[in-house]
Amino acid sequence: MGTGEGERSVPTQLLVDGYSLMFRAFHALPATLSLPDGTPTGAVYGFCTMLLKAVEDTQPDRVVVVFDTEQPTFRHLAYAQYKATREAAPDAFRAQIPLVQELLHQLGMASVGADGYEADDVIGTLAALGTARGYASLILTGDRDLLQLVRPPVKVLLMARTGITEMEVLGEDEVASRMGVRPEQIPDLKGLMGDASDNIPGVPGIGQKTALKLIQRWGSIEEVYRHLDAIAETRVRAALAAHEATAFESKRLATIRCDAPVTWPELPEPYRIPKTPALAAWLDRMAFESIKRRLFGRVDPVPLAEEPAAVEAVDPGTVVWDSIPRATLAPVLGPPYPIWLEDGRGVLWPHDPLPPVRSWVGWDVKPVVRRALTLGWTLPEVVDDGALQAYLLDSEAGDYRLGRVAQRLGLGPVGEGLGQARLVHAVVAAQTPRLEAAGLMPLYRDVELPLMRVLAKMEAVGVRVDREGLRRLGEESFQALRDLEAEIYALAKGPFNLNSPRQLGEVLFERLGLPTVKRTKTGYSTDAETLETLAALHPVVEKILLWRQLTKVKGTYVDGLLPLVGPDGRLHTTFHQTVAATGRLSSSDPNLQNIPVRLPIGRRVRAMFLPSPGRELVAADYSQIELRMLAHLSGDEGLIQAFVEGEDIHRRTAAEIFGLPLDAVDTTWRNRAKAVNFGIVYGISDFGLARDTGVTRAEAAEYIRQYFARYPKVKQYLDAVVEEARGRGYVTTILGRRRPLPDIRDRNRTRRQMAERMAMNTVVQGSAADLIKLAMVAVDRAMVAAGLKSHLILQVHDELIWDAAPEELDQLTALADRAMTGALPLNVPLQVEFKRGPNWEALQAFAPREVS
Repeated sequence: MGTGEGERSVPTQLLVDGYSLMFRAFHALPATLSLPDGTPTGAVYGFCTMLLKAVEDTQPDRVVVVFDTEQPTFRHLAYAQYKATREAAPDAFRAQIPLVQELLHQLGMASVGADGYEADDVIGTLAALGTARGYASLILTGDRDLLQLVRPPVKVLLMARTGITEMEVLGEDEVASRMGVRPEQIPDLKGLMGDASDNIPGVPGIGQKTALKLIQRWGSIEEVYRHLDAIAETRVRAALAAHEATAFESKRLATIRCDAPVTWPELPEPYRIPKTPALAAWLDRMAFESIKRRLFGRVDPVPLAEEPAAVEAVDPGTVVWDSIPRATLAPVLGPPYPIWLEDGRGVLWPHDPLPPVRSWVGWDVKPVVRRALTLGWTLPEVVDDGALQAYLLDSEAGDYRLGRVAQRLGLGPVGEGLGQARLVHAVVAAQTPRLEAAGLMPLYRDVELPLMRVLAKMEAVGVRVDREGLRRLGEESFQALRDLEAEIYALAKGPFNLNSPRQLGEVLFERLGLPTVKRTKTGYSTDAETLETLAALHPVVEKILLWRQLTKVKGTYVDGLLPLVGPDGRLHTTFHQTVAATGRLSSSDPNLQNIPVRLPIGRRVRAMFLPSPGRELVAADYSQIELRMLAHLSGDEGLIQAFVEGEDIHRRTAAEIFGLPLDAVDTTWRNRAKAVNFGIVYGISDFGLARDTGVTRAEAAEYIRQYFARYPKVKQYLDAVVEEARGRGYVTTILGRRRPLPDIRDRNRTRRQMAERMAMNTVVQGSAADLIKLAMVAVDRAMVAAGLKSHLILQVHDELIWDAAPEELDQLTALADRAMTGALPLNVPLQVEFKRGPNWEALQAFAPREVS
């Protein structure tokens, strides 16, 4: 059952249904376990046993335990009889709740609840938040109601009906096999058959067997009622017709909400059971000897820290924290991350509040800067950020946690407390001369460090979101998906689990007889490339591709956005400087780089992003920045001339390589030239270009040949980039950013060619990333100097977006234009296009007025 670190590629959160485990333990274990004062402890012991087993088996990166609160929920307010048949929890059970909370505190686990919502809703919300942040979720529970939340990447770790040691991981296929319906159909099933344990009425006269048949045939309650006349059994049809309102109300009661008002608990990761003296002492007090032996064995736990040393004042506003144990710092820092100063510089491990230091050396400092800005604290100077240094030194490493970086430098394992802080200082001291030797110090000092603070400001401000509009869009997209599923089932000659690659493969290649494109170890391949190849052969394939797109957009950008909206009605995305090896920024919570604007639902999602009241959104977008960068880097006179003369580069390219007069270049030829232009940047092959343009592979090869014949220095430059990469093992951007390419000399042809394409792409895209980062720093400085109230709030690829005060529009666009077009001196002019509007989707181009 284990899902250990070596078996997964994404972080995992364990979401624990607290009362479910407690009730299981309370009824499974004898009531004789107690403290000397008579307080029962059986439920606490069983809870601890189950929880530790789950943690040891699954090795999660974070653990959150969820409980119901004492307040009535929205379900009780909507239906007074909800759970009315349940007896109150016994006093012996309630007496153990504070002890379980003590246990969680000792284990360093978060305990979460939300007034007005059940624990199930909080779990659903945290799972949605996790999905939006790139986490897989594992829900530990004995309650089968939570099975409805299962969908990639969410699974349920289900306790057996009896005992406290047996548990089983259930994914979508296992839930469908056990329940007879897909996870998301469970509320529909309960809407018809009811649920006696929760006192959900359902439709009188409709039992489980009939409800299963109806949902298996029609998919949802909505579809059942839409096809009421097609139900042959008179009794069933009459019962449904007489209790339609009850059926829909029962479904609403049975549906777990994923928008409870809870925030993402900030926890140290990855989670490790803290084998501390305090935990050992607590287990001794509870007389849980077997659990203590299980955790500590016969080895004594780490001794408590010594008494704190004196705090020495260096100069006004600066304090040296030295040898201060965690317990002493707890009132100041919460879960403490000590600070160590040397030569007047502070080493800060991100947390809050900030101590009175005048400068920092830190690790991944941006979260602290963002927190400080949110709370209005005065910020000291950040003189070094070890994580940013590590990223610049090896952009392919991927893991920039302090311990991993220290190990790569040969500095040993991560310590705790002051050991951690001193290790930050040691890593920074080791990395600084490496940056200087690689020529990366200007990029670090002038771009990445100041950009970190710009991004923190953007995150702290956030962007206003139409929460109600998102909810409506969620309801509409849910129905759109159901309609699309019905169309797919009709074309496929019967229902099946659309999320199951195995079932989909059987439908496409056995039931419908489509030709097999490729196979995997487990059967037929049904990946996107395979389906795109088959799309012209059967209409169901195109519908399936659309269903996948809609499902992803709904899950990530509709359902996933709502839990991320803060109490201020704004979305505070997180920008990442240390993810993309090319140097580009990325974002999460949510990922704003990949909203599929070609789909109507994607465009409607962008319409949910609004300016602050009384303001408007203003966007500035670099025009064809990567092609302009290619022209500059290659020095090709023909490409440079096209930009200098302000021509439509795609129309000009079409005329040149296809031998057409400019006025004969129609949309089809221009689009083909556009595909060639951008394909060249990405090192595209004739096969890839043929796929993108719909021409033959021979035609695509000829297009590429003609392009390089017309722009010969582009070909020479890209060939030189590959040769340089082969000789040095890395490529560099216009500002010296390095990207290692270990596969550039690989004997495997596929890996070698991929590295060659990455080399060509990196120098162009990475140089464009350098430019936009420089521009952001320059724009921010200009706005601060001008005292503007407008805020830069988003960056998506080559576009910057402001929450703009109308009275500052002319001044803002003027300084943005100067900063963006003057960020780097190139051999081609840089062009910025401005848009404005009431939401992100409705932005319209406009020409700013000149400001003297």
